[in-house]
Amino acid sequence: MNHWDEKFDVEEYIYGTEPNAWIKSIFNKKGNMKVALLAEGEGRNAVYMAKLGHDVTAYDLSQVGIDKTGKLAQSEGVAVKTNLQDITESDALPKSEYDISINVFGHVLPEGKREMVRNLAECVKPGGYIVLELYSKRQIEFQTGGPKDIHMMFDAADLRRELEKYHVEVIELKEVIVRRSEGPMHQGKSAVIQGFLKKK
Repeated sequence: MNHWDEKFDVEEYIYGTEPNAWIKSIFNKKGNMKVALLAEGEGRNAVYMAKLGHDVTAYDLSQVGIDKTGKLAQSEGVAVKTNLQDITESDALPKSEYDISINVFGHVLPEGKREMVRNLAECVKPGGYIVLELYSKRQIEFQTGGPKDIHMMFDAADLRRELEKYHVEVIELKEVIVRRSEGPMHQGKSAVIQGFLKKK
């Protein structure tokens, strides 16, 4: 078992079963897009996107998380494809395959950040969208969720520079303070970076 298998290996959904508020604010109408969710964990956002009518694939390093995604999808009466995959590996996802890519709180080691961003950007077709909510480095002050290592969190300017390598139009990329209530692991005032980008 890896670290994430151990975290997810409980009966409850540690980040809850409701979608992330930023994702819900952007995607709130029925659609039929091909969607990839990176570091999707226990499946809450994947199931939400599937309920909107999208063709959804969830990628995660944890088999336990993938199994819980399948259970949640079944309980909600939707289909979600799953892929056991380390999203910090080169070419972890097929290139130019998806209409939308999503990453919500993808906690990876510092040396994996660039490949995670590359996979997030390169898996999207021209004209497609990239959506993310990640903890900013200020989150270390709040201790309301996320890693204890500040180097696993993100700086908005650095993230923008990294994303701009991949021919994207930045519609929105901002650091904001929000309140999150997402299962027992994300509770309270939080410092996040919210991104909404379009692939050129």
